[in-house]
Amino acid sequence: MNYLLLLRGINVGGKHRVPMADLRALLTAGGFTDVRSYINSGNLFVSSDQPAAICETIVTEILTTNFDFPIDFRLLTQSDFLADLALAPAWWGADPQLRHNALFKLNSYETQWDDWLAEHQTADYDRILITPNIIFWTSTLKINFSRSFYAKIAGTAFYKQTSARNYNTTVKLKNFLEAPHD
Repeated sequence: MNYLLLLRGINVGGKHRVPMADLRALLTAGGFTDVRSYINSGNLFVSSDQPAAICETIVTEILTTNFDFPIDFRLLTQSDFLADLALAPAWWGADPQLRHNALFKLNSYETQWDDWLAEHQTADYDRILITPNIIFWTSTLKINFSRSFYAKIAGTAFYKQTSARNYNTTVKLKNFLEAPHD
């Protein structure tokens, strides 16, 4: 089975350094195959014959044993990722003048955030679609960005339980996951 592994908060501003080559080697030693990464911000692709729950246990063990800081993550099966991506609304990614992000719900994500988010978004500056694993979010890019709810979520408990990827990165993750690999 193919998986998408997303890590939060690594290799940002010189903090929480996780060399991708080292992590790929650790994941391979942990029994994963076809281990690949895309850019340095914690986007990995792995394959395993093991079910997701066992793979999550292996990833947790690798991260906690080899790094001296906590790393929250989400491991999605290819089918779960593609199913959520198929639910992306037409407006997500359509207007280049707007900010389009996918917020992936990490393992620590608490489902009450879905209701909280729906109650707090601004109708004039935010559009949000919540799926089982991804929150598709479009907001203003520069003009009136400070008025959007997206501008206010950095540092919140909600935001710490998600890992954001922009539209282009999310599409590239899809393409990498679907591409043939050795």
